[in-house]
Amino acid sequence: MHRSLSHRWADSVTKHWWLILIVWVVVAVSLRMVAPRWNDVAYDGDFEYLPPTMSSVAGGRLLDRAFPGERARSEVVLVMGRRDQPLIKSDEIVGLDLLRRLYHRLGEVSWQRAVQYGYTGGMPSEDDPAAVWIQLAEEAFGKSIDADKKFYELIADSVPDDAPTLTQPRMAISYWDRGKLLELIGGSEEAVGKDFEAALILMPDLPTVAVAIGDRDLVGWKPMLDILSWDDRVLGSRLRKESARLVVLHLSSELAATGNIATVEAIETLIGNVLRYSRGYTDPGLELLMTGSAAIGGETLMAARDAIRYTEWITVVMILVILALVYRAPLLVAIPMVSIGFAVLVSTSLVALLTGLSIDRVIPRLDMRIFTTSRIFVVVILFGAGTDYCLFLISRLREEASKAPWPVACRNALSGVMGALFGSAMTTVVGLGMLWIASFGKFHYTGPIIAICLLVGLLVCTTLTPSLLRAIGPVAFWPSRVTTETPKNLSLFGDPRGEASSGGIWSLIALWLTRRPMTTLIVGLVVLMIPAVYGFKHEDAVTYDYSSQLNHSANSRQGLRLLSESFDIGEINPVTVLIVNKEDTPRKEFEKQIRAIAKDLYSLDGVLAVRTADDPLGDFPPDRDMGLLTSAAWKRRALRNHQVAKRHFFSSLPELENRLARFDIVVDGDPFSIETAKRVSGLGKSLQALSKQPDSVIKDSHILLAGTTPSIIDLRSVTLKDNRRIKIAVVIAVFLVLVLVIRRLGLCVYLIATVLISYYATLGLTLVFFKIAYGNDFVGLDWKLPLFLFVILVAVGQDYNVYLVTRIVEEQRKLGWLAALRRAVSRTGGIITACGLVMAATFFSMTASAWFPAVVNALGFQTSTSGTSLRGIVELGFALGLGVLIDTFYVRTILVPSFVAAIGKRGNT
Repeated sequence: MHRSLSHRWADSVTKHWWLILIVWVVVAVSLRMVAPRWNDVAYDGDFEYLPPTMSSVAGGRLLDRAFPGERARSEVVLVMGRRDQPLIKSDEIVGLDLLRRLYHRLGEVSWQRAVQYGYTGGMPSEDDPAAVWIQLAEEAFGKSIDADKKFYELIADSVPDDAPTLTQPRMAISYWDRGKLLELIGGSEEAVGKDFEAALILMPDLPTVAVAIGDRDLVGWKPMLDILSWDDRVLGSRLRKESARLVVLHLSSELAATGNIATVEAIETLIGNVLRYSRGYTDPGLELLMTGSAAIGGETLMAARDAIRYTEWITVVMILVILALVYRAPLLVAIPMVSIGFAVLVSTSLVALLTGLSIDRVIPRLDMRIFTTSRIFVVVILFGAGTDYCLFLISRLREEASKAPWPVACRNALSGVMGALFGSAMTTVVGLGMLWIASFGKFHYTGPIIAICLLVGLLVCTTLTPSLLRAIGPVAFWPSRVTTETPKNLSLFGDPRGEASSGGIWSLIALWLTRRPMTTLIVGLVVLMIPAVYGFKHEDAVTYDYSSQLNHSANSRQGLRLLSESFDIGEINPVTVLIVNKEDTPRKEFEKQIRAIAKDLYSLDGVLAVRTADDPLGDFPPDRDMGLLTSAAWKRRALRNHQVAKRHFFSSLPELENRLARFDIVVDGDPFSIETAKRVSGLGKSLQALSKQPDSVIKDSHILLAGTTPSIIDLRSVTLKDNRRIKIAVVIAVFLVLVLVIRRLGLCVYLIATVLISYYATLGLTLVFFKIAYGNDFVGLDWKLPLFLFVILVAVGQDYNVYLVTRIVEEQRKLGWLAALRRAVSRTGGIITACGLVMAATFFSMTASAWFPAVVNALGFQTSTSGTSLRGIVELGFALGLGVLIDTFYVRTILVPSFVAAIGKRGNT
């Protein structure tokens, strides 16, 4: 920032400090009143923000169009089993209790969904979209009642004496709801009467406690589309083994949708009710666990929510402690905290308001989105950077106050640091803003959002903070006094409240660096290059496995292990292949084509089963012999006529009815693993090649893949491309800002080089640390870590370099290069170190979910969180904190001063 502009800005702020205080209070209160809550407008999920041209996105949209309202985007799998031993007869009691409750929930949800489609009563016509859901509701209530009858037969001799409820010991509410539904659609009076009579016998006061279906709170259950269970006479064979039984809940929500938190919590509550009531009827050792993509996604979001809570509170505590140790003055602790509090409140309210206006399309061309996990970056960066800006200002004020009256000192201090603050902030703002060029939506939106919040933080720290200092006066330093005496610099960090003495540690460091600059520079670079080379070689050691983000205590991971003992994991999460012919094909010919395609698919590597309308469970591969009158033949015919086969594989949309062929393919391996991704990629390539063969049944057909694994493949493809483009853009943008602020081309090139080496060294050390920490459980760092680490370190890592170099340039106006360097290092050493500790502490607070609950529990307290840590946030917090420490104590302390000293001897600073 130009010096004259800095002077005018500082002069205006210190003259009109009272007006600035009033304006900030009004702005904060107004925004808080009109802005929506962050979580009310926050988005989540990953796959929803892939480019629309990706196969998984296009395939998902085709499924939405072909099967409106029925597309399952994720699932929850409930596993009932025993480890290393078969189930026993009495375990059926627990299973039936689970089924009767689940089917009733499905009936409620289906009925409410029909109402959303406009259903008011009577028997809907076949083309009415509500018809499917009314039919499903009736069937679900019927299945709940059937399971309830079997359940009661098994416990009839040992029913507790407790007063009956809607669901215990019998599902009285299921009879009541079915009676109400039959009454609404015009069922026979006899059937309606029997259901009402049964409900009243089971619970006489039911009419007074039952809530109308439209008024029931089904939060968490609303995404449920259907249930497949081991109890199904036709489809159940694939969901039961000797040691385990499965129930699959198909959901309309994406696996990482925010609403899955409520779904996971609702299912956990239902499982808890089942186990409390029924587990006593069977032997110990039976487990009932939840897994599946939606369960993994929901628990991941719950862990992220807890991480945000821990991070916010521990960040505040850490900064309070550091400020107290640095200043030992209560008002100098309070002023930065008040300033940053205003910055967080105003910036988060502002972006939430803009996002709400964008969603409602109030402002043309405004396109903004915020995400649940974006808040954690906003908080840590604002607290870290904001505290640093305040420390820079207060440190300079201490210097100026010893030479001039307080109003003049405030003006001179603000004027003196404005250039450094502006340069430091702009490197971060521009660097993060470069995420805007990303194709992946979460990157595209998150970077600019953080940049906007940081600009607000800069504005607060250059207006509100100096205004508070101006208003409070020298008493801000109480119990210390502002004097013209130079304070002694005895601590390791120096004294950030004043300038260092000639005998301080930073003066000794400056003297040592200027005596042997080349030796220091070469040795320093060599030492840092060792971990940097390792990080450079293993930069792609990342994982896209969502389940590996959760620790072993997570319910969904325990459920996945229980499931994998009896079932192939791919069975619950198949890959959907959509093949669309150019023209309509006669139905019989079309079905013949489907059988031929299925035969070709079985020949591909890793394909375990191909599910089609002809073979809904994939039980009958082409090489399986089957006689006309065998039980297998009868089963296959029953499967073809099942409701799932009719609704699931053929679209009722006229333009796709005899053109769209849908296949659900079970691929060998974990849907989240890189090995499975390679198999699915090979599957897609083989189908594309087959469509180009002149004699192929799918010649010139349009082929799309959808599902969890194809989505992960597309996510990896998009983010890898984004990483390359963003890294180049960030380096160029930050370099240009450095040139603008420092105006030393060679020095700017060197500063960029040091921060790149610092990034790779940090990445290498982080890899080594978590390989040791996780042991055999390490599958790679979170896929988002390298990009966010790069962008934040390159941007934030320049803050301290800018502050040091601008001070060197300022001192050179009065002194020679050697004296200027020594004085700048001596004057800034303590304050930059304190700032580095603050920033590192805020980043390390992101790791709190991994250790804070254990500490709290060890002290005898209980936490109200899930207890599951999110490895991605823990890894990123550790890496960012480590990177800032390397920049603070190594790059800024050794590499930058030694380089300036070396080139200074040659007269080229």
